[in-house]
Amino acid sequence: MPAANETVKMTLADASARDLSGVDACVFDCDGTLIDTMGLFYAADVRACEEVGVKMSKEVFYALAGVPIRDIFERLCAEQGVEMTPEALDAMVDSCGEHARNLGTPAAIECVIDIAKEAKSRGLKVAVASSGVGSTVTRHLKEHGLYNLFDVIVTCEDVKKGKPAPDLYALAAERLGVDPGRCVAYEDAELGMQSARAAGYARVIDVRDMSGYHPKDYLCESNEP
Repeated sequence: MPAANETVKMTLADASARDLSGVDACVFDCDGTLIDTMGLFYAADVRACEEVGVKMSKEVFYALAGVPIRDIFERLCAEQGVEMTPEALDAMVDSCGEHARNLGTPAAIECVIDIAKEAKSRGLKVAVASSGVGSTVTRHLKEHGLYNLFDVIVTCEDVKKGKPAPDLYALAAERLGVDPGRCVAYEDAELGMQSARAAGYARVIDVRDMSGYHPKDYLCESNEP
């Protein structure tokens, strides 16, 4: 990260992210976009997997970023020959949430939140379209005083298909009452970007390219073979 007295030059990615012309709404992913949870969730996911004898690598975690966690656990268990009932998968999700809570409150990603606040101040509508569990997304937003900033919040419980299907971003635009072609999406995951494009969004911003984006890498003992 830059030193306190170091001036950070605005990049082309910063300028693109801050360009709100030609749109009526900004829709943000949550995990890894508004809130710095990805490293935290990787650590929590690994621990939940270890409890049932399943392995998760960092490569797989980030390749599936944006997919609802229950679907990820179901896929990993099936691929590794570990039979799981629906109740057992639910228990894995609960365990993952507990591990994540024990790791503390994740930081806000200020460079992205600044855009959400600027959009709101200009009279644009703002929403969250997250593959996360609703209670967790709500808690993280409230911890940073952000919950009331958003006009609409949709999570994995609100749709039949998570990212990369267009459902989440399409539903966010529908509930905002804005045509998807007048929306811009902010994402940190490839599957999430696919989702927004499939929903017909005017633009999709990769927040990882912004100069102020510095996610925390939580220490986690990998259980890769």
